[in-house]
Amino acid sequence: MAEIKFRKSNIIISIILCLLGFFFFVYLLLTQYFVVKIISILWVFIVFYIIVIKYRQLVKANQEIPGLEINDKGITNHTSLQSVFIDWNDIESFQAGFYRTTNIFINSKDPKKYKDQWMGNPLQLIGNIFSSKPESLWIDTETLDIEKKELLVLLNHKLRENT
Repeated sequence: MAEIKFRKSNIIISIILCLLGFFFFVYLLLTQYFVVKIISILWVFIVFYIIVIKYRQLVKANQEIPGLEINDKGITNHTSLQSVFIDWNDIESFQAGFYRTTNIFINSKDPKKYKDQWMGNPLQLIGNIFSSKPESLWIDTETLDIEKKELLVLLNHKLRENT
């Protein structure tokens, strides 16, 4: 079994940068005219959503929960809002190079299974507004203690080995 730990320093830097963005948009919300206020409201929600994800990752890192667990049965992704186990038999491929350039998408045979799984969580609902793909199928490589290319090689090797 391979466990890939969180990289706390990257999570903390992300939180600090997001807080700066959050305060900037709150400032715009309080001081600017109507159109800018509307746009600022949207950005406040987006940045708040990212802060919550990063905070949850930091909590998991402090609890010594690995960011990603890879074994012969499948992958447990702890980088998303809700930790989720994905069986190797449910994975078609791993994809990178989307608009989320630091993330890897787990191309599941049944993505609806993972989209509907967390619909009771209001933050997950916010995440679904910003992406058509289930949040739990994205691996946030920016917060892991491994390079994205290395992780892709490891995941593809394990996928071929276990299917």
